[in-house]
Amino acid sequence: MPMSTPGNRFLNTPTRVAISAGATLAVILAFAAGDFVGQRRNKSLVDQSISQVLKHDALAPKRSELERAAINSIIKATGDQWANYFPITATPALSDSLGGHYSGIGIWLRINRAGVLEVSGVQPKSPAALAGIKPLDLVVSIAGRSMTGSTVATAVTALRGEAGTQVAIQLSRNQQQFRVNITRASVSSGNVVATPLTTTNGKPSGILYIQVAAFSTGVADQVQTLLAKCSHTKGIILDLRDNPGGIIDEASRLASLFLSTGPIVSYSVQGGENQYLTSTNISPDLAPMTVLINRSSASAAEVVTGALQDRNRAVVLGEKSYGKGTVQNIITLSDGSKLEITVGKYVTPNGRVIDGVGIQPDLPVTEDVEISRAIQVLGGLATLDTGSKQSK
Repeated sequence: MPMSTPGNRFLNTPTRVAISAGATLAVILAFAAGDFVGQRRNKSLVDQSISQVLKHDALAPKRSELERAAINSIIKATGDQWANYFPITATPALSDSLGGHYSGIGIWLRINRAGVLEVSGVQPKSPAALAGIKPLDLVVSIAGRSMTGSTVATAVTALRGEAGTQVAIQLSRNQQQFRVNITRASVSSGNVVATPLTTTNGKPSGILYIQVAAFSTGVADQVQTLLAKCSHTKGIILDLRDNPGGIIDEASRLASLFLSTGPIVSYSVQGGENQYLTSTNISPDLAPMTVLINRSSASAAEVVTGALQDRNRAVVLGEKSYGKGTVQNIITLSDGSKLEITVGKYVTPNGRVIDGVGIQPDLPVTEDVEISRAIQVLGGLATLDTGSKQSK
C-alpha cells in the first residue's frame, strides 16, 4: 500500500475525523458568537438599559413598570398632548368609559395644553356633579397621591372602585384649591337627557331640549328614539355644553339624524388617504334647530357643531368651543395594553380646521341665558319656515 504524502488528495481517516470535528466546533462557536452579538446588536438601547437595570440595580422595580415608564417617556417626547398609554390593568376602565357603564364618580379627564390633568367633562347627576366638580377643574391629588406629572390612565384607575366606597380628591379652580370626598356609584347610560319644554302657562311648547354629555356607545340610538317619542314641531335645542367628545362614529351618526346626504367631517392620516364621514340619510329630521356650546365643548362635540353649522342646519349659540380637533386611534399592543395616539386633524365640511381654533358660535351669549335665547331663535326660525311655506 503506498504511503500518504502531502500531495495525496485524502488524508488518513483518523486525521480527517479530528480535523472535521474541530472545524464543526469552530463553526458552531462562530455561529453562537455571531448570534449573541446579533442579539446585542438588534436589541434597542431601551431594552438593553432595562435589562442592565434589572440585573444590577438592587432597587429596580418590575420590568413591566420600567417598560411603562419608557412608553410614557416616548409619548411625552412626541409632544402629542392627547396621546395616552393604558397598561393592561387600566384597559377595562377605558372600555367601560367608552361604553358608558362603570363604577366611579362620573368625570372625564385629559391632560390640557399646559400639561396639567384637568376635568374635561362631568356626567349629569353623577357623584362628581353632585359634589360640585366642574369641567376645567384641575386635579391636584387623588386619595392623597399627587397627580403632578401623572397620566390619564393612572388617574382613572385611582378614581375607579366599588360602588359605596369613598375617594378624596383635591382640585383647583381659578387658582383656589378645594377638597371633596365623593362616594363612588354605578354610573351608566346617563349621557342623554331629553326634556319637552313648556310655555310660561305650562302648556307644551313643541320644543325638545336634548342634552348630550358625551358620545359613548349608543348615544345616537338614544337620541333617535327620543326624537320619535317626543313632539318637537317647534324645534330642537341640542345642548353640547361641557361635552368632552367621545366616539367619533357616534357623533357622526347623531349628526346624520339631522343632515341629509353629504359631508360631516374629514381628516387625513399620515401616510394614508383622506378619510370622510358622511351622512346617507335621505329623510333627516328637519325641525328648526339650535346648538349650545361653551369653552368646554370639545372634540366630537365640535365635529357635530361644525357640521350642523357649515351645512346651515342649526344656529349655534354660546361661547367659542375648546378647540380639540384631533383624531385619536387606539392601538392594542401584544400584551393587551393600549396606546392612544393622534393620527390626524378634523376638518369641517367647509374646510375649517378645529384644532387650536375651536368653533365660533353664530350668536355669542353667556351660559345663563343660552337656553332662553335659543328658544327665541327657534321662534324666529319657525316664523321664517312658516312664511317660506306660505309663500310657495
